[in-house]
Amino acid sequence: MTLHAVVSPAAIDALPEYPIDADCRLDSHGFVQWEFRRWLSSDMRWNGSHECKSMWFELVNLAHSETPVGTLPRDMKRLARMIQPAVDCDHFERLCSTEYGPLHGWVPCRAGDELRLMHPVVTRIVTTAFASRANHAARVEAASHKRRLNRLTEDVASLAPVLAGDPRKIKWIDVFVQDRIQRHGRARRIVDDLHAGIQACIEEDRKGRFAKITQD
Repeated sequence: MTLHAVVSPAAIDALPEYPIDADCRLDSHGFVQWEFRRWLSSDMRWNGSHECKSMWFELVNLAHSETPVGTLPRDMKRLARMIQPAVDCDHFERLCSTEYGPLHGWVPCRAGDELRLMHPVVTRIVTTAFASRANHAARVEAASHKRRLNRLTEDVASLAPVLAGDPRKIKWIDVFVQDRIQRHGRARRIVDDLHAGIQACIEEDRKGRFAKITQD
């Protein structure tokens, strides 16, 4: 199957589904992870012309701004215009018909209701970028949660020192307070939230929720 040929319904069903949703963006991602060792030993580097390699690298970079991120359109005229300076479409198609042309390694895929082009290395780079961003967000969230618990412990200690000495109770009060904040549509807790959380925790403690675990 050529990259820009008309694809039958049966052939469309057989195409791989692009793994990244069109709503996912990397707009704040200011760099592209480049697997230079893979590139140095790649067939494209060794066998592609300088002209084709230049266009290929241009399209790899442009794919990071496309939707879905990491894909390219199948329209040859559009691809030729995307490269700067713009390339004559007929010349671009002739280059793409060669084994190591500007679209070497790119294959058709399904992206929702649209047919796009994907490249396994670009897809892996984009997926890694999303994973890195998610890991960073998780670390930031964990640090923020730790700081919130520390502040809460200090505030509880000033009102109910016994409660502050038990991490289980602090975590329970935190969940209670955060739920109360959300229900009242506030951005942060107020004094009433803290008082309500402490009182509710005392009531739960009386019911035996935080009974000490004894070891035999």
